[in-house]
Amino acid sequence: MSQFQEADELFALLNTKTPIVMIETHEEKRVLSLFERIAARSQREIWTWSASRGLKVAHGLKVSLTEFGGSASIDAADTKQLPEALQATDRLPGGALVIFLDVHPYLSNPLITRAMKEIALKSEGKGQQIVFVGHDIELPAELVPFTSRFEVEPMTIDMVRKLFKEELDRHGGISGCRKTLDSLMRHMVGLPEPSVRHLVRLTLTDGVICTADLARVLSAKQETLGAAELLVFEQKLPAMEEVAGMKALKRWLLLRREPFLDPEAAGLPAPRGVLLLGVQGAGKSLAAKAIASAWQVPLFRMDFGALFDKYQGESERKLREALKVADAMSPCVLWMDEIEKGLAGGQGDGDTGAGKRMLGSLLTWMAERDSSVFLVATANDIEGLPPELMRKGRFDEIFFVDLPSAEVRHSIFSIHLQKHRIEADDAGIAPLVEHSEGFSGAEIEAAVVAARYESHARGEPPQPEAVMRELLRTRPLSVTRAEAIAELRDWAADRTVSAD
Repeated sequence: MSQFQEADELFALLNTKTPIVMIETHEEKRVLSLFERIAARSQREIWTWSASRGLKVAHGLKVSLTEFGGSASIDAADTKQLPEALQATDRLPGGALVIFLDVHPYLSNPLITRAMKEIALKSEGKGQQIVFVGHDIELPAELVPFTSRFEVEPMTIDMVRKLFKEELDRHGGISGCRKTLDSLMRHMVGLPEPSVRHLVRLTLTDGVICTADLARVLSAKQETLGAAELLVFEQKLPAMEEVAGMKALKRWLLLRREPFLDPEAAGLPAPRGVLLLGVQGAGKSLAAKAIASAWQVPLFRMDFGALFDKYQGESERKLREALKVADAMSPCVLWMDEIEKGLAGGQGDGDTGAGKRMLGSLLTWMAERDSSVFLVATANDIEGLPPELMRKGRFDEIFFVDLPSAEVRHSIFSIHLQKHRIEADDAGIAPLVEHSEGFSGAEIEAAVVAARYESHARGEPPQPEAVMRELLRTRPLSVTRAEAIAELRDWAADRTVSAD
């Protein structure tokens, strides 16, 4: 949408004679330029108020209060306090449009709220309208019936490209990967224009586009949009090659990579998400991280611990805020680890139903979202999973991640022995595979790490024999929780797809 179209929409809203228009945005300069277009078209007098400058005419002739029973012109210095500014606003001519900048801190004052309500009550007969512009406006209940909301369109990819070209023309040439540059611009979408311009200039400083620039943009975008404590930006992602086994899951993901990144070009609906259910330590979290790495999109982990709040309604509000930020960060992977614990986390003693309400908010988002956010949920406990979440259609597929087979264990040992600089050929790995039946990937890695500690303490180079000793002294989860794992396997047998 161009600025002309955006001005047309705002002009149409003002023509409904709504007494108050609320615009939540960081782009104050852009909003004021929209009102300049409207003023030129309608010949309406535009005024602005801020705590630092008071009430000032922004468009049209300077107004004398003598026309309204006063004896002097409006002095901006006398209207820096909002009550005085509202009194002056009430005496402005019919048709005047007054824009209050960063008025949100004052809206909790009942005297301010009442004065604004009185202006709104006179609006129909007088034709006067007021506008609130700020980044976070909590509207008093008394003003809600008189207020309409106008959404400033976020920066689109075309707007970002235009801005990037403007800055590039000033700066000169750049070098780097074209795909990284495209990804960089794509993730600037949704940011306020000043933030985009700052990040573009920061990127162009060294004349090279690299992955570090992309990480900087994502961090800045997350900070600007908020909810940084709710969505954790995971930067160190494993390659899909580091995930042993899971051939069926890997093939499923490979077939859906292009439709996710460019559904229009593929002519297919974008994939929406998967649920990875399985034994603890079997590699679900590793796979979730590797999906983002393989698809070359950022990964954000939902921190359920930060979501829950002791005040009623706050947990749901935080979840909606986090999901809104995830939408703005698209294309991305949103990872909800141990989702059954997160959605049950508000159902303890004294709970007011926060868990159920959060589940409702999440299900609504899952059904209605149109952003390129791929949801990866992991779970260990089927009894803790809400039945509503398991209904067909919530996820594209539910994969069961079981304990690794002998072939997969061989791959896991190869990965971790090489990672921890323990030399072993196939013959050396074979006995480790044989004695690790029933071990999860996490338990195998723990045995390799423990072997390195033991070897270091003895002053010896780590050998496969040291790993064997750790395996023999370990009782894996498949032994200590054999009944629970058997029950999980029985449940998953005809309800899920094997990841292997």
